[in-house]
Amino acid sequence: MGVLEADRSLLIGEAAPTLKHLRDLGLTDPRPGLRYAMAASLIHSSYLHENLGELGGLTAGVLDALNRAGDGFLRRTAAAAVYHEAAATTSGELSKAVAKIAATFPAWAARQGWLRESAILSVGLNRSQLPPKVLAALMRQITGVLCLEGEQSVVKSLLSPHIDEQLRAMASDISDPKTHLYDLMGRDALTFVYERLGPEHAPVFDAVVTDARGRTGKGSGPGKKAASQRAAHDFLRRHMPQEFTSTRITTASPEQPRELHPSFAHSRAVRQLQDLFSLRDAARALLSQAFVHPSWAYENRGEIKRRNQQDYQVLAHMGSHVLPYEHQLALARHAVMGPSDTVDFQSLPNSAYDAAFQLVGLADGVLLGAGQASLGTTPEIRADVFQAVIGAVAAADHFEAPLARRWPAAWSSVWGKIVPTRGLRKDPTTRLQQASSAMKLELDFEFGSIGPRHDEEFQATACLHSTMLGGHFRVPGPWIKGGKTPARHEASTIVLEILDRLSTTAPARSLDGAHALHQELAAFLLTQQAHVLQTAPISTQRWSDLRLFGLHLAADPNDLLTWAHGADELLGPDLDLPADSSLRTVLRKSLEEPADPDRLLDTHLADTLRILEQVEAPDKLTQEHISRLIHLCDIFRCLGADDSDISLPDLVSDWSILHRRHLTTPAAPPPVQLSGRERAILDAAVTAVAAGRGNVGIDILNDRPLHLRIHSDSITPVNLTDISTLWPKVSRTATMKPHEHGLDVIVTTTPLPSNPGPISQAVIGALRPSPEPYRAAMADLLHDLKNQLVAARLAESQPAESRTARLQQQLTASRHLDEAHALAMRLRAATAPPAGNSARALELGSFLRHYAGTVLTRLPPFISLATPKASRAVQVAIDPRTLTAALDNLVGNAIEALHQGGHISLAWVADAHEAVIEISDDGPGLPSDIAAALAAGQRIRSTKPGGNGLGLLSARSLLTRAGGQLAHGRTSTGTAWFITLPRDPATFPEPA
Repeated sequence: MGVLEADRSLLIGEAAPTLKHLRDLGLTDPRPGLRYAMAASLIHSSYLHENLGELGGLTAGVLDALNRAGDGFLRRTAAAAVYHEAAATTSGELSKAVAKIAATFPAWAARQGWLRESAILSVGLNRSQLPPKVLAALMRQITGVLCLEGEQSVVKSLLSPHIDEQLRAMASDISDPKTHLYDLMGRDALTFVYERLGPEHAPVFDAVVTDARGRTGKGSGPGKKAASQRAAHDFLRRHMPQEFTSTRITTASPEQPRELHPSFAHSRAVRQLQDLFSLRDAARALLSQAFVHPSWAYENRGEIKRRNQQDYQVLAHMGSHVLPYEHQLALARHAVMGPSDTVDFQSLPNSAYDAAFQLVGLADGVLLGAGQASLGTTPEIRADVFQAVIGAVAAADHFEAPLARRWPAAWSSVWGKIVPTRGLRKDPTTRLQQASSAMKLELDFEFGSIGPRHDEEFQATACLHSTMLGGHFRVPGPWIKGGKTPARHEASTIVLEILDRLSTTAPARSLDGAHALHQELAAFLLTQQAHVLQTAPISTQRWSDLRLFGLHLAADPNDLLTWAHGADELLGPDLDLPADSSLRTVLRKSLEEPADPDRLLDTHLADTLRILEQVEAPDKLTQEHISRLIHLCDIFRCLGADDSDISLPDLVSDWSILHRRHLTTPAAPPPVQLSGRERAILDAAVTAVAAGRGNVGIDILNDRPLHLRIHSDSITPVNLTDISTLWPKVSRTATMKPHEHGLDVIVTTTPLPSNPGPISQAVIGALRPSPEPYRAAMADLLHDLKNQLVAARLAESQPAESRTARLQQQLTASRHLDEAHALAMRLRAATAPPAGNSARALELGSFLRHYAGTVLTRLPPFISLATPKASRAVQVAIDPRTLTAALDNLVGNAIEALHQGGHISLAWVADAHEAVIEISDDGPGLPSDIAAALAAGQRIRSTKPGGNGLGLLSARSLLTRAGGQLAHGRTSTGTAWFITLPRDPATFPEPA
C-alpha cells in the first residue's frame, strides 16, 4: 500500500471499531500494512490539513484518490445490483436508480455508529454531530483501501445493506415525482412558485405546487430543482397516495435472452470474445446483445422479441460504470505509491473508447439497421459498442473479479488507453467552463439540428453573458455529426482559441486576419477580464494557470508590458475605465511577490536585536552595534517610502556633489530611468564603498541591464557583506556582487512605452513597488533605538570633572541603555516572524474552533466568546502560525478594550475562491485617529503603556505576505475586523 504503510505513528486503536465490523463481514485478520492503511482511510481531510507534515506520505491527493475509487466501486456495485434485480429495462432507468443509490449514500453512512466512533477528525468537528458528507467521505476512503487490497467481496457485504434498502424503496416510490405529476395532470394544470431563503453562500429554496382545484404540495431544497421534486412528492403523498401502491420496478422475464445469429461475422466476433475472456457458453447471449445497434433492433423487432433480446444501450451503461471504476482504481494505486497533493481525474472521452474499439478489431460484428449501415459506424457508436462489450463481460462474470484480472493478453495494448494512470487533458467544454467561471461569465449553450435522425447534424452556440458589461456574446460552432456533446466541444474550442491568442505576448498581432466576429469576441473577453480585476477578488494562481489577462507573464516585466501594449492596441479607446480605476491596485496585489521570500531582513533584524539585548553595560557598546541599526533603518525606511523616480545622469550628478573631490564618474551616463528603490540601492553601494575614505570610481560596464562597477583605491578594508546581502532584498530588479575593490550593482530595467494606453499604464503602476507602512513604522522605531544607543555611548564617553559627575554620567548612560533594551524587546516581539516551518494550508473551520478553545483558556471570566461553526471543510492558503499571530493581535486588542466586560465573536464565510473571518466585539470601538492612520498606512501612535503601535501593522503585513487582507469594518458599537484569505488553489471546485 505504499505511503499508507509508511507512518507507524497512526494509532491502530482508532480503527478498532471499523476493523471489528469488517471482520464480522468476512475480512480475515488483516496484515499490519492493511491495518495501517485502514487507519489512514479513517482520517478526514480536516485532520490532515491540521496535521500536515506529521502523517508521513499521506496527502490530500491520496485521500481524494481513495475517495474516487470508493465512489466508483459504489456506483459499479449499485449498477450491477439494479441490473441483476431487473430493476431497470432501459439505460435511463438504470441511470436514475444508480444516481438515487449514490445520492442517499451519505445519509446511510451517517447512521453507521462504528464509522462515527472510528473517525479521525480535526478538533473543530463534533463527533456526535458530524455532517453526513464527512462520514460518506470516510466510507468511500475505506472502500477504496479495501478495493486496492482485493477485498471486493468484503466491500460488497459492507455496501449491500444500503443498496438493498434503496432497491426496496424504489420498488414502492416514484423516482421522478415532478415528471410523474405532469404526466398525470398535465403541465397546464400545475403551478410551481419558489421563494429563496438563507444566506447568499448557502441558499435554500421553498417550492409550492398548486393544481386547478387549489390542492398544494410543499418542499424545500438547496436548489429549485430539488425543492420542486419534493413539493411534487408531497402533493402525490397527500392527494394521490394510490400512486405509491403499484410496484415501480419492472420484474424480470423468466425467459433468458438467447444468442442472435444474423451473420457469420457477428457470430465470429461473439466467439472471439468468449475465447478471449474464457467465458461460459451462457455468456454468448449477452456478448451478442453488445453488438446490437438500436436501428437494427427496431428493424428486426420480431427476432428481438423471439430471442428475448434488446439493443446494447443497457449494457453500454453498465460498461460506463465498470470502466471508470478500473480507471479510478488505477489512479488510486498510482497515488498511494507516489503521493502528490492533487490527483487530476478526468472521465475518459468517447474518443478513447472509440480508439480502443478500433484496436481490438470487432467492427464486423456490429449489427446496424439498413439506414445506419449505409452511413457506417460513428465514433459515438463505436465507443458505445466497446462499453457494451465490457458491460457484457462483467455481467457474464456476475461482476465478481476486477476487470484487470481477466483482461486478455492479446488486448494488452488497449488497457493503457482505457485505464491510464496519469491525468488527462480536460475536454474543451470543461476548460471553457473553468475559464468562464474565473472571468465571472455565465456560460450556456444553444443547439440546432438538421437532417434525418439517422444522419443528423448538430450546431452548438456558446452563449457568454456578462452582468458587469450588461451584455452577451454568441459564438456559433460548425455543423457536425456525432451528437450535441461534440458540437458543444467545437463551439468551446473556438472561444478557447481566442483566449489562447489573447495570452500571447502580442495579442493584437495574433488576431491579424481573424474573422471579424472573433476579433469582437477577443475584445469582449479582454474587456470583461479588465472589469473583473477592477471589481472582484480573484485567485492570482488560478488566473495565471488559465493564462488570463497576461498574469502568466508576470515573471518577466518586459513580456508583461509587451502584452499590455498589445492589449491596448486591440481595445483602443473601447476600454472605458473610470478615473479612479482600481485595476492598477488589483494588478499590483496580483503580481507583487516579496523581494525577500526567505525573510532574510527579518532574520537579520532579530539577530541584531538579540545582540543588543545581550549588551549589559554602556561601555560594551560599539560603533558596529550602531552601524547595524543605521543600516537596517535605512533599508526599512526605503521599503516604507514612495520615492520618486530619477534618471541615472541626475543621480550621478547628485553623487558628484555629495562625494566631491573623492568620486570619479562617467562623462555621459546613459539615460536609464531608475525607481526610488533602485536609487536607494545604488546610493547605499556608493556610500559603503566610499566609507574607506579613498578615491571612488564608477564604471558603466553595460547599459541594459545596467551594470555599474563601484571601486575604491582605499587601503582601509570595508565590510561589504551586509550591504551586498541585504540591500538586494529591497527590490527584485537589483543585485549586488562584491569584488576585491568594491561592488558590482546590476539593475534590470524595463523599457517603458512612450505613449502607454490604460492597460499599459496599469501594468506600469503595478510593477512599481508599493510602500510598506509597516516597514516605515519599524524604521521610526529603529531610529529611536539608535538614538538611545548613541546617547548611552555619548554619556559614557564624555569626560567628567569629578567622581560624582562621572557617576551621574554612568547613570544617564545606563538609563539610555535600559530604554534601548526595553525598546528592542518590544520591537522584537512585534516583528518576530512566526516560528517553525508550517504547511501553507489549513482547514479553516476546524482551525478556528481549535483557536477559540485556546482563547477560552486565557479569557477573563467577564468576557464571553462566540465560537464559529465548522459545518464544512474549507482549506485556505495560509499557514497556521501566521494566522494565529494575526488573530492573537486582534483578539488581544478586543480583550484589552473590554476591561469592563463584554462579548467577542468569531465567524467566517467562504465562497469558491476566498474566505472571510470576522472578529468583532461590543467594546468602545476603534479610536478614529487609529482607524485613519491604519487606512492611510501611517505609523500608529499607541496609547497603551509600553505599546509601540506596530501590532495592527504587523498583523496586516503578515496577512498581506500570505496573500490576504485586513480591513476595519464600521459598526454602530464595538469594533469589527475582516480577514480575507484566498482558498487553497488545490481545492478549488471545478465548474459543473
